[in-house]
Amino acid sequence: MCPARPLRSGDRETDRGCGMTAVSSQAWRRNLGPVFAWLFLLAFETLAQIALKAGGNALTDQPFGGDWLLAAVTSPWVIAGMAGYIGSFCAWMIILDRTPLSFGFPLTAVVMLCVTLAAYVVFGEVLTGWRTAGIALIILGVIVMGGEEA
Repeated sequence: MCPARPLRSGDRETDRGCGMTAVSSQAWRRNLGPVFAWLFLLAFETLAQIALKAGGNALTDQPFGGDWLLAAVTSPWVIAGMAGYIGSFCAWMIILDRTPLSFGFPLTAVVMLCVTLAAYVVFGEVLTGWRTAGIALIILGVIVMGGEEA
């Protein structure tokens, strides 16, 4: 694989490498950037929810109060969950920069599918028929909303 290099003084546009011009490289980043941002958003949001659930599970025996709060903010699971939120914020800002909000926001519903499946795998949560049907309807709605942009 040939990584594109930055243009240097005296280079022509076609000297970028990999057969890409500077303009086509920018267009590639602009068009593919949101795809990677969506993948990162899904991963970070799922990580955040699963980590916070694990952190919450570890705190169930403590009564709510100062000790509970200290245990929560120092929990590695809660810290991982917050890191997931920071990562998802960064991905979301890229998405907002490159897609219309009316198109991008409904796509965040896919996070529900990822979190539900991760909870099933990690925590053994039950996937009932109704829950599965609800998720299918959400995904159908995302497909319908996305079809307007295609």
